[in-house]
Amino acid sequence: MKYKKALYEWIYILPALITLTILFIFPLFFNFWISFQEKSLGKEASFVGLKNYIKVFNSSVLYVSLLNTFIYAFTAVFFKTIIGLTVALFLNMKFKGRGFLRGLSILPWALPMYVVCVLFWFNYDAKGTFNNLLRFFGLKPIHWLGFDYAMPSVILINVWHGWPFFFMGILAGLQAVPIELYESAEIDGASSFQKFIHITLPFIKPVILTVALLSLMWTMGDFTTIYMMTSGGPVDKTLTIPMASFQIAFFREVDIPLAAAYTIVILPIYLVLIFITLRQMA
Repeated sequence: MKYKKALYEWIYILPALITLTILFIFPLFFNFWISFQEKSLGKEASFVGLKNYIKVFNSSVLYVSLLNTFIYAFTAVFFKTIIGLTVALFLNMKFKGRGFLRGLSILPWALPMYVVCVLFWFNYDAKGTFNNLLRFFGLKPIHWLGFDYAMPSVILINVWHGWPFFFMGILAGLQAVPIELYESAEIDGASSFQKFIHITLPFIKPVILTVALLSLMWTMGDFTTIYMMTSGGPVDKTLTIPMASFQIAFFREVDIPLAAAYTIVILPIYLVLIFITLRQMA
């Protein structure tokens, strides 16, 4: 019976293991293997040792893409946290129309990213909404996707699309805070700010950290926004990790083994974030 039970357990998890192997484990090992090879299209791969890794570390693309990714991801996550927390605190209060506003707040996150990018194309246009607003206030229109404003512009798109995820997570955490604690604090004469600092924040801190870490990984891996809006330009101003690996493989070097080496070099950063997230969620 013991072996029969173990067999049934393996049968239940076997589909998930097969899917994980095909979609993740096998590509990861293949990526690692090909990073030590030199391969042209239509030709056999040949072992070149650490040549690709040396080339990656000697290339400015690695350091530029890392810096841009950190600027893009950490800035976007910071603003998404602030906006999500503010909206969650507001919509956690009881008032008429709260349910409608909660549903409306989820709309940006529900839209596919490519749809969001198309919407912002029109807003960023020379005669778009944003430049019309600048003209209305007597200011000069700007080139939103130009060298000076490209990074803030793509960050704005990511923040607009992603803050509802923070709102939903933090709102769920707020609703789990025992109301008795607030009642006791009111009896003791605590102000709203004191209740937030000493009751609300400690309870929702694990939620905020978990949501922020998940969003940080997703934002660092965001390809669609950068590809559709700037393709990493102008002059590598928005060249992030996913965009750099894509360009190395198909445009800059047209070298898939070199792109594989680049992704292997970057991999530890994501593994550390995954480890911290799992520790936080445990």
